[in-house]
Amino acid sequence: MKIIKILNDNQLTKIKELLVQLEFQDGKKTASGLSRDVKSNSEATPNSKAYKELQEFMTKILMKNVFLKRRFFPRLFSNPLINIYKKGDSYGRHYDNSYMDTRNGPIRKDFSFTIMLSEPNEYEGGALKIEKENITQEVKLGAGEMAIYPSNNIHSVLPILKGERVAYVGWMSSCIKDPLSLEVLNAFEDMYIELQKYDLSEDDTLMVNFFQNKLRHLLSD
Repeated sequence: MKIIKILNDNQLTKIKELLVQLEFQDGKKTASGLSRDVKSNSEATPNSKAYKELQEFMTKILMKNVFLKRRFFPRLFSNPLINIYKKGDSYGRHYDNSYMDTRNGPIRKDFSFTIMLSEPNEYEGGALKIEKENITQEVKLGAGEMAIYPSNNIHSVLPILKGERVAYVGWMSSCIKDPLSLEVLNAFEDMYIELQKYDLSEDDTLMVNFFQNKLRHLLSD
């Protein structure tokens, strides 16, 4: 799981102005299979003007983010789920379906992400829990922070004890399907960042970028 700060204070203010214009419905309407039995929250209806404006605003931010571009190589972003968890709500252990149907055809869900829109002091409980093999991570995000994790990991939102937790949830299809390939590209990116500390010649810089580009091309699907 990776956590980044993706929204600044001005962006959060605009988003919160749009949030009050949204209408919400039972979150079970967008769940299927076993997920429906463990899901308890409310989600914004996707046909309002405010929802569409919020989605367009957030998509531009996601597509411009340099960290996402260089670390996750996004091909497509899904339509979001804007959800509210109130006292007693939770989302039990589940995994995300491999594909999501859209107007432009199905997209593969490689990575799930949660962008928190609430401040940590606005609710109690509600941590995001990610399970991977024998490792479990629990995180409570700050407003404007984004957690990114593989969609096929089992995950959950722990029960809300007090207040309200509001988040923007979506999925990303990556140009790099294989996890090991993505790990290699991220390792190269780490090395590239370290090399910036040295006074490389223009030819050396060109060759490092050239090799990185060829590696991306080789490992893309």
